[in-house]
Amino acid sequence: MKNQKLIFQKPAERRGSDILMNLLQDTDASVLAMLSARHGLKRVPGLSQEALIERMLRYLSDDTLLRLQNEMITARYGELTVKQLLDMAIDGSRGDEGLAKARLDQITKGDAILIEAGNRRWVYTMHGHDVEIDLDQRTLACGCQYFTFASRRQALCKHLALAMQLIPPAYAHDALINLIVMRKYGGRRQQVWSFESEAA
Repeated sequence: MKNQKLIFQKPAERRGSDILMNLLQDTDASVLAMLSARHGLKRVPGLSQEALIERMLRYLSDDTLLRLQNEMITARYGELTVKQLLDMAIDGSRGDEGLAKARLDQITKGDAILIEAGNRRWVYTMHGHDVEIDLDQRTLACGCQYFTFASRRQALCKHLALAMQLIPPAYAHDALINLIVMRKYGGRRQQVWSFESEAA
């Protein structure tokens, strides 16, 4: 009888972003199996979620992993309206201890005055507070007292929430998806948005 040689493969080196890793771990095994097959991997019945993730990270190219990440984000959030995304962005901060939910019922579109509109940048004044959304610089700023505390937790105040409803919907849609994904799947360490309190 010939000696059998057992070969143990090393685990896949860490590839893909933290966002992709967290998205994969938040996805059911049956969906992961379907995604694997869609991106060219042969179906192997009975694989666990962990094994499917390991296989995808090992055999899919970096470009394919990036496409997979974008595909998963689009599947989760692409069809949602700005209002639905805004509700998610606000509710996502409710778990932060000591931070009350921003009250959108206390402000209306008539309270906002547009001061400046540039290339993907808007500045409003609302109730005496300056409010800024700058998509190129990934900056959200407000001068209200609530945002003094909310900015530390990367949460929106009611003024910024209203401003998101006033800028062109396509811009607001993409910005809110990015905010939600970074908060839920990227973690604070990878936060690319700057939350700036301008309170005196």
